[in-house]
Amino acid sequence: MAAPSYPLTLPASPAFRSSRWTLKRVTAVSESPFTGQQQVYDYGYALWTATLTLPPMLRPDAANWEAFMMKLHGRVGTFLLYDPDAKAPQGGVNTSATLNGAVAVGDYTISIDTNNANMTNVFKAGDYIQIGTAASAKLYMIVDNANSNGAGEATVNIEPPIKVAASDGAAVNYTSAVGVFRMDSPDLGWYTNEVSRYGITFSCTEAL
Repeated sequence: MAAPSYPLTLPASPAFRSSRWTLKRVTAVSESPFTGQQQVYDYGYALWTATLTLPPMLRPDAANWEAFMMKLHGRVGTFLLYDPDAKAPQGGVNTSATLNGAVAVGDYTISIDTNNANMTNVFKAGDYIQIGTAASAKLYMIVDNANSNGAGEATVNIEPPIKVAASDGAAVNYTSAVGVFRMDSPDLGWYTNEVSRYGITFSCTEAL
């Protein structure tokens, strides 16, 4: 049998009972002991992390999650993950979107061709977008409301900054936008109680 092909797709059900999302950054602050003046430095490390808990479930549902975890081979494999409480945008965008111009690593502002002309709040702060597909998918959050012009183009501010360069015309997904993630621990398992209800909780971090 061939090794699994990554990234994997999550089992379809059940939905997560709870999730905690964090953008993990590495920064430094140096403070003078004499004046209190501070110097700050951003090292550029910015990765999404998530801790997810599934609801109690019986074996037919749990078995799919057990198999999913086994196929990851600990921290070797990767999988696609989206924020389960933010699958749809708050903004009015409702057609296919693409990059309006190439983007470079480190860009905080990008232009998107939304195909929605003259729309106020075509994207809203807190909406997710995905640039790239499958193993190259990168997840970003729009941090300011954005309007589109008469050509349907919108200038949007994102966090974290662009991690992988993408070309003009690359697809921008805003529905169930995903990133590629890897488990935080190589030891993946589950527990059951006296009535055979399974419980599964895991934590993961964006994979670059």
